[in-house]
Amino acid sequence: MAKYKSVTIRRSLLTRLLLIIVALSSAIFVTTTWGIRHTLEMLSRSLIEQTTDQTESELNRFFNPVNRQLQMAAQWGQQGMLDIADPAALNKLFMPLMETHSQISSVLLADVTGREYLLLRTGDRWLNRETRTAEWGAKSRLTRWGSEMKHPEVTWENLNYNPHKRPWYQGAVRNQNLRAMTPDGDRIDPIHWTKPYIFFTTKDPGITASLAFKGPDEITRVIAFDLLLRDITRFTMGLKMSKHGQAVVLSDDDFRVIGLPRALRFADEAQRKALLLKTPEELGVPIMMDTMQAYRRGADMSSKAYRVESAGKNWWVGVRSYPLAPQRLLYITVVVPESDLQGGLQRMRLWILIITGAALLLAALNVIYLANRYSTPIEALVAQSKRISRGNLEARAPITSRFEEFQRLAKALDRMREGLRSLLKMERDMQLAHQIQQDTFPQVLPQLDGYQIAAWNMPAEQAGGDTYDVIGLSRPTGDGSAQLALKKADIAVFLLADATGHGIGPALLVTQVRAMIRLAARMGGDPASIIRHMNAQLCSDLKEGRFITAWFGWLNAAGHRLYSFSAGQGPLLYLSAREQACRVYGANMPPLGAFEDVTITLPEPIAMTPGDIFAALSDGLIEAVDPAGNMFGKERIMEVLRAYRTAAAEDILAALRREIDAFTGSAPPDDDCTAIIIKRQA
Repeated sequence: MAKYKSVTIRRSLLTRLLLIIVALSSAIFVTTTWGIRHTLEMLSRSLIEQTTDQTESELNRFFNPVNRQLQMAAQWGQQGMLDIADPAALNKLFMPLMETHSQISSVLLADVTGREYLLLRTGDRWLNRETRTAEWGAKSRLTRWGSEMKHPEVTWENLNYNPHKRPWYQGAVRNQNLRAMTPDGDRIDPIHWTKPYIFFTTKDPGITASLAFKGPDEITRVIAFDLLLRDITRFTMGLKMSKHGQAVVLSDDDFRVIGLPRALRFADEAQRKALLLKTPEELGVPIMMDTMQAYRRGADMSSKAYRVESAGKNWWVGVRSYPLAPQRLLYITVVVPESDLQGGLQRMRLWILIITGAALLLAALNVIYLANRYSTPIEALVAQSKRISRGNLEARAPITSRFEEFQRLAKALDRMREGLRSLLKMERDMQLAHQIQQDTFPQVLPQLDGYQIAAWNMPAEQAGGDTYDVIGLSRPTGDGSAQLALKKADIAVFLLADATGHGIGPALLVTQVRAMIRLAARMGGDPASIIRHMNAQLCSDLKEGRFITAWFGWLNAAGHRLYSFSAGQGPLLYLSAREQACRVYGANMPPLGAFEDVTITLPEPIAMTPGDIFAALSDGLIEAVDPAGNMFGKERIMEVLRAYRTAAAEDILAALRREIDAFTGSAPPDDDCTAIIIKRQA
């Protein structure tokens, strides 16, 4: 291999800087002389694409959380957590959600009987509207409260409001019906987005997302979120792409404006409100109307931007569709007058020529001086970087230079050294937290005559928000307490808990739950009292918006009775060997820590016959997704249970893990994964 001749930093900097200045000056001169038109087109396309991407990103930030929260609310409803007759409980669920997502102005819930619940936020005030068309007719009960009000104010008004006639209700039910009619049930987006319209209560322009679902009672209900359009207008009017450039967001309903352009400068919120949902033609913005008419005629929009003439001026325009749902589109339209960019380019070319000449004159005089001044601190910085790369994090003599950039680099190296120390310490702490949490899991599962038990946990991070426990107990003594038993237990107590999120914080919460159930199991007591006391303690300890889903199980080996109780944890799967059918159990109460005043009633025990299998799984397994975004789901889990029903519990769990790994492509999990398998031996 040929050896390169070594040179000093000073000589290298001197030679390279002179060559770079000459090369750049020549390239800039050629570009500005012969490439002005190409540069203008590139700048226009880049500016429009950047503005369109920025607007699309803002729309994603505005709409995507609504889709996720609406799906979550529907899941609550499917589990029986949304009681339309209990507005206080609904307020406790939805007020934190609305405070977190400011774009949601109101939440609506209605059912097929004509009952409707509304929670509306206007500034610091809140409003509940309750409608019972079958009982109250045209009247609605309104409850208002706020920080400045001592007591809630309840009034009755003749609103003649029927939720069944609202587009958000009809659209959600229609989507549900169409989805049910398709062979696979997946061709219709379950979430319905209305056309932009004026809200019934506040008279504000907005748009509504709604979703139909069925609760445990098989009654159809619709959950909906109202979104105000003024937040989109604040963004589009704040975009400054060029002096006269404009961006708007249009609906697919006659191209009505839901994000006003910057050209309409109205500081008054009422004026902006009056202009929303008008067409560009009604707003007096002809370039926008010309652009959308060309789009409607089928003009080629495949390029990122194209040139049009409107009102005697040349413009660069771009249109991109934004799909809210298959049946609802928005359009992002960006226009920039060519004169905004052309004048700047002409001035830029003149200044480049002047600066290039001056730079060539001064470069020879300054480059020697700069090379000498740069080389010394650069060599010192390189030496320190090499020491750090070898793991030497000890501080060295400070690097001094009159240049601020080198001072910043020296300080950055010091900060990087300290940061690496902190990261190493944090890594050790995370490893310790992971080890501590792993040590809380039972190393050996108790043995029960006639039963096989398998359990497994894999956190998404080093410390996870899931936990499980299997506690073996001997029969209670005279004082009601019980002794731990591993080799031969009479009773097994099971726990599977999942705190919101994952990481150190949720790991601490679920560890607290595990400690509670361990202590309660040894002290004795009936399961309902144990769960009630645990829920009361967690309501006191947890901050609002945090909760823990949990499944509790008590298995009496002699009586072959499994008592199962779910606090927001589900679904739970039970495979009957006799019937070869899989039964799904839902939640018996909301998650722990969500509501303090709850009634706890243990369901009837499950009679475990030979060959029966009971599986308790956390969300990380059920909601595992493949590279295309499809969910693994409980149906595939039930297929695994049926296919391996004759295998041992450990083999069933191993098969389930293999199937999920194959489905996800062995990608790292997005959520913590926990499973408990209980099988009565045949």
